[in-house]
Amino acid sequence: MKYGILWRKTTKNIGDDVQSYAAECWLPQSDYMVDIEELDQFKSEDDEPVATIMSSWYMWQKWNWPPSKYVYPMWIGMHYNDIQRGRPRGMPSKWEYISNGPGLEYLKKYEPIGCRDYYTQDRFDELGIKNYFSGCITLTLKKRDLPKPEREYVVLVGVDKKVEKRVRKVLEGTDIDLIILSPTRPEPSTNLSWQARKEEVEKYLGIYQNAKCVLTFRLHCALPCLALETPVLLVRHSFASVRLKPYKKYLHTAYNNKVANGEFDDFILNPPENPDDYKIVRERLNKCITEFIKQAKEEKRKASELVRTEYTAQEVLEWQNKTMKKTLHSFHIESQIDLGTILEQKKQISKCEKEIEKLNKKILNNVALLNCRSVRFVLKIRAFYSKIVFALRGKKKKE
Repeated sequence: MKYGILWRKTTKNIGDDVQSYAAECWLPQSDYMVDIEELDQFKSEDDEPVATIMSSWYMWQKWNWPPSKYVYPMWIGMHYNDIQRGRPRGMPSKWEYISNGPGLEYLKKYEPIGCRDYYTQDRFDELGIKNYFSGCITLTLKKRDLPKPEREYVVLVGVDKKVEKRVRKVLEGTDIDLIILSPTRPEPSTNLSWQARKEEVEKYLGIYQNAKCVLTFRLHCALPCLALETPVLLVRHSFASVRLKPYKKYLHTAYNNKVANGEFDDFILNPPENPDDYKIVRERLNKCITEFIKQAKEEKRKASELVRTEYTAQEVLEWQNKTMKKTLHSFHIESQIDLGTILEQKKQISKCEKEIEKLNKKILNNVALLNCRSVRFVLKIRAFYSKIVFALRGKKKKE
């Protein structure tokens, strides 16, 4: 059996690499890099199956589904979402590739599927795919033997500027340093080797492990901190994301404005220990992955003997093409521009604008007329009172 590391080759997000690193920590050796965006194209040498822990967010090139027969998968920590549809950088597909045909059959052959969040579980329930909440593989990260720093420090990862400003103020005049880390790289990591990316991840994890506490916007900074037993505060403007829901109870959380207003100053200076509810999830993950690695070591069959679908390679390819056409068509229907409708709407708008212009002129004319009448009325009143005044003055003189 060979072993593969699931990675997203083109990512900017260091959190993606933290997940890949956490998976690699379980492997007896690393023989292949398995690109999540090209799962159906992956091929090993000599028809060897490649044991791969498939914990990740499946989001962009969904048409590369199902994975090739050479991937010997363990399905845990899976997040599958359709929120990118319609976004500038999004994909047109939703759930088409796992809701029917070879795509659905593939997942059902590996039931139950370990999900990273309740949203994915709910969608799988709708599709009739057995599943369970597995949590994220980053919860299995272990502490390393690292030298202790000479000075205490607090770490900020991707937090709002007003949060950073408050933390700086809190640390003024103390012996506590501040370290600010970016959660992303400036450019996609396409040409960056896994070894270089791995070294960067280890650097980040080392900083997290030795920190007094960490404040972060990113889930894949917060969860590793939980695993490393570093006090962590997940700080965001909103906690509405479906990915966050399962983990809020495992973390200390705060809204940006609460931290900026000073309500978490004591947390920064005297951070409490993290809640330990997550340890049940961590232990379950440890057990499942240990069993998977043991099973992989005992597996002697070739990849071609492990195929778990009734579809031939040609049938899968035809299904992919058919599903792609269907997906693009539905996306086109949702987003197409009907020029005839737009021209008609423009005519209606132009007509309304002309009517509004007429009404404005009418109103202005009426206002002017009212003003003239008002002026004449005022003048008449003044003339009337003037006559009375003159009459009274004349009467007084006679007396």
